[in-house]
Amino acid sequence: MRALLSGLLLLAGLLLSYSTFAAPIAFTEDEQRWIAAHRDVPYHFIASWPLDYQEENQHIGLSRDYLDQISEITGLRFVLAEKSGQSPKLISAIAPELLAVDQLEGWLFSNRWLATSASVITHNNSATIHSLEQLRGKRVAVRSGTLYESWLKENCPDILLLPVNHTREVFQAVYEDRADLGIGSSLVMRPLLWRYYSHKLAIAGQIPELSASLTMGVSAADPQLLSIINKALSAIPAADANEMFSRWVGDMRLGYPSMGVIFSLYHWEIFTFCFLVLLLGWLLQRAIMHRRRATASEERKTQFLAMMSHEIRTPMNAMIASLELMKRNENAHQQEQYLALASSSARSLLDLLNDILDHSKLSAECIVIDSQPFDLSELINTICASYRPMMAEKGLNLLITIDEPLKKQWMKGDPHRLRQIINNLLSNAIKFTHQGAISLTLEAEFFADNTCMIALAVADTGIGIAPEAQKNLFDAWTQVDDGADRRYGGSGLGLWISQQLVTLMRGALTCQSQPGEGSTFTLKVPLRLCTAKSPALEPALPRFTPDTMILLVEDHPAAQRTFQAQLATLGCQVELAENGAQALALLEEENYYDVILLDVNLPDISGYDIARRLRVLERERGNEATPVVAISAMSDDAHFEQCEASGFDAVLSKPIILTALASCLRRWCHLAAASGVHVQREESEQQELQAWLEEDVSGFNHACEAMDTRLMQHHVHRLRGTAQIFQMNGLAQLAGTIESQLRAGATVSEELARQWWDSLRCEVTSAIRP
Repeated sequence: MRALLSGLLLLAGLLLSYSTFAAPIAFTEDEQRWIAAHRDVPYHFIASWPLDYQEENQHIGLSRDYLDQISEITGLRFVLAEKSGQSPKLISAIAPELLAVDQLEGWLFSNRWLATSASVITHNNSATIHSLEQLRGKRVAVRSGTLYESWLKENCPDILLLPVNHTREVFQAVYEDRADLGIGSSLVMRPLLWRYYSHKLAIAGQIPELSASLTMGVSAADPQLLSIINKALSAIPAADANEMFSRWVGDMRLGYPSMGVIFSLYHWEIFTFCFLVLLLGWLLQRAIMHRRRATASEERKTQFLAMMSHEIRTPMNAMIASLELMKRNENAHQQEQYLALASSSARSLLDLLNDILDHSKLSAECIVIDSQPFDLSELINTICASYRPMMAEKGLNLLITIDEPLKKQWMKGDPHRLRQIINNLLSNAIKFTHQGAISLTLEAEFFADNTCMIALAVADTGIGIAPEAQKNLFDAWTQVDDGADRRYGGSGLGLWISQQLVTLMRGALTCQSQPGEGSTFTLKVPLRLCTAKSPALEPALPRFTPDTMILLVEDHPAAQRTFQAQLATLGCQVELAENGAQALALLEEENYYDVILLDVNLPDISGYDIARRLRVLERERGNEATPVVAISAMSDDAHFEQCEASGFDAVLSKPIILTALASCLRRWCHLAAASGVHVQREESEQQELQAWLEEDVSGFNHACEAMDTRLMQHHVHRLRGTAQIFQMNGLAQLAGTIESQLRAGATVSEELARQWWDSLRCEVTSAIRP
């Protein structure tokens, strides 16, 4: 029952509310007849009123919304008088207070539907305005055609009016100091000010005399229309009136500010935006550039892998085939030819590895150009002499022309790198020349500061180079014969390496060539003149006291013999430990040694661990630290850092010459009273050296069969050390390359291990051959 009563009361309230707000307006019979007789009412609006506009011959704006509301209430249709061709019966928005008396004649005015005041704008630092008296003699900007203009002209002749076409131009005139003040309706002036000009202009006050009420003007001939308009205005709901006001005051057509205004208001935002756009463009450009580089790098990588596959497989095929044929052929002469072919192929692989290593060093900027005296003409003659047999086999002539002043002139530079560049130029000339001759010309331009610019030209009568191929001639992994046949081979790194080395020497390397007519490569490098180097006298070596005791920890027989001979020459006594266990046993027995020479690569315990254990043992016993010198074929930074961390006092890298060993021992050992002795060199017996090398090659083979990488590393390190001691450069380079890969943790397959063993065996055979 209670719920039913509540529902009835709610329904009654809704009906009462509907009857209150939705009840029709009570028009008189006279008003109803007028409405019925005048359905279309012609009207006019004042275009200078800032909240009314005309677009495509249509009236839009605040007063038009009010007319639409009145149309819904009364049923009248308001039509622009200009379209109907009739005299207007209505003005949609007018301020009677601002009209002259003669302008009021013939018009009746409705109730006020909006009130407005006149705001005065000026610069931020100007005085406030409260009366018209303060405007006298001032330059005042006002929109032309408005009631403000006409009222001020009539009532304030002392004011210097500056009529403008748009309300925004009122602000602009004050902003640009063409006017002292600006006057306009507060409804428009405040939004414009806040939006565009608040940084420089402000509202100085309001003029009471210019406050006005907006009404609708009705023709005096239609008093019924005035009554109808007043009743309809009173019937407009407050919510609708507020919505219309908010829509047009909030969405006024304020126009577009000038660039100067925009910049002055938003300069930081503009700077930030421009910076972000530039940053985005830069990042986009870099992204595109990196993408292109990545694509190009991927293409170069694919090209490199294809080229490496060809360049590695070709000599490997020759090596494997030669070795297989050598096993099956018992003819000594034929076996020697097969062995020479295998050795040549192995050297080709080494040359390829050396090129790749040089490429890596140059890319990492690790190569430093040396400066030492050398005889340039002798260097060139020596290089050319090494190529004469190869040229004789191809039937080529070699012509050498050296300027007379250069034949006995010594230079200061990097002879090793110059040799590398000239070797590359000559080998390329021989490779691509099948008949004719190769000429090498050396000239120089001398300067007053004891320097000269040498110009070395290598010209051939070979196949020549096409113009399109010359563009990329000095790029890495680029070859003249990049076609599918690949007749000439090579890594494509030689000229790139030469160009990089020449650049480091501050020189230039250029090429001139025509297909079928040969090529000329010209090398220009600045060098400093110097006097001929005197033959170095063999240095006198110190001799240490007879009681000088050295502990030598070395597992390789060749190195043991060499060190023992060197130490005996210096007058030292030597105790030998062939592995880490023997060395630790001797040290634990508290034997005294002046210096310990410790190989870091031992078969059982590494020299690093032995040094650490020795330092711990010395601290436990309170003994004085014994000098420990690391001996190894390694010379990289990681090795030196590990030696320092393990407690070594010094590091000697193989091959260790007698003077370097003596200089190191002088830090801790006492010299004998006798004068120094000169170096006496002993030649190793060929059979004994061969036995040592074959022992390590065999040990490396057993390690490969067991896939024991640590044992592989041990034997290849011993091979490297022996090769460096006896100056077997090819074997030393090959063993060093294999050792580096093993230390880097390379994945070793059975095929790779077998290839390593074959290469080492061939290189050892070639190195010890008489």
